[in-house]
Amino acid sequence: MSLPKHVLDLLEPLHDTSATFTRSGDLISASESTSARQRYLYKTAGSDSTQLVGEAESLRAINAACADVAPRLLGSGTDEQGRSWMLSEWHDLSAIPAAEQARLAELVAKMHLAPAPDGQRFGFSVPTCCGATQQENAEMDSWAGFYGERRIGDLARRIGDPELLRLAQEVRQRVIPELLGRLDVKPSILHGDLWSGNARFSNDRHAPITFDPSSYYGHSEADLGITRMFGGFAPAFYETYHSLVPRSEPVEQYEQRLQLYEAYHHLNHMLMFGRSYKSGAVRLLEALVRWAEEQGL
Repeated sequence: MSLPKHVLDLLEPLHDTSATFTRSGDLISASESTSARQRYLYKTAGSDSTQLVGEAESLRAINAACADVAPRLLGSGTDEQGRSWMLSEWHDLSAIPAAEQARLAELVAKMHLAPAPDGQRFGFSVPTCCGATQQENAEMDSWAGFYGERRIGDLARRIGDPELLRLAQEVRQRVIPELLGRLDVKPSILHGDLWSGNARFSNDRHAPITFDPSSYYGHSEADLGITRMFGGFAPAFYETYHSLVPRSEPVEQYEQRLQLYEAYHHLNHMLMFGRSYKSGAVRLLEALVRWAEEQGL
């Protein structure tokens, strides 16, 4: 399968003149006489390119913040047929060894601690997709406003379940102003879908790596919500991460904030996969409402 010129223009400068390039589906292999074969991932999308464009821009922002936490984006654009495309590194992946959990935390922390671009607000320049769900990323000055409207409120409306709509409204009115409105946080680039299936060990880099991001700029702790939904992150991950990125003040509300951030992903899974995920969303939202009642909110 031949390679488009825009792909060759990106790959040829990375290899010597003896290199040969072969393509099988989305995978491109570059072979040189003097080095091991290198592989790249080439994706295209036709009429609906939202997910691909969002992934490319996510990688671009993450690469700028921490070059080692995700595959390197080599380029993206639109081809002669009007199809969106992106070219990135391809990595041979395996499970993260327990001894590498702390290193993963260091990389995620470095990504979160990187300064955002000047003038960056909460949100992102393009929509991104968390799973199959297109996220509303229009930027806002307020983190509490963004998370309440663009995350919890948006998904509850799209699901349309009366019980969840009621609980989401209570959380937006009583919980989010207290938990998020008091935070003094600056926008950090987030992975956006940091579950264990999107964090593996790269046998090419010999280090942990994350992939399939659905990024936006938000509170760094928001990336930790889904890490608790499916497990797979050892205590060493959280200990190392918070040694570098301390829990936000007020620290005593950390657990409630993570419940709130995890709730979004339960809502998203209900939107994608149906009512089997409703109980998890209800459990977390009800716990937050009870907490608000205990606080007299």
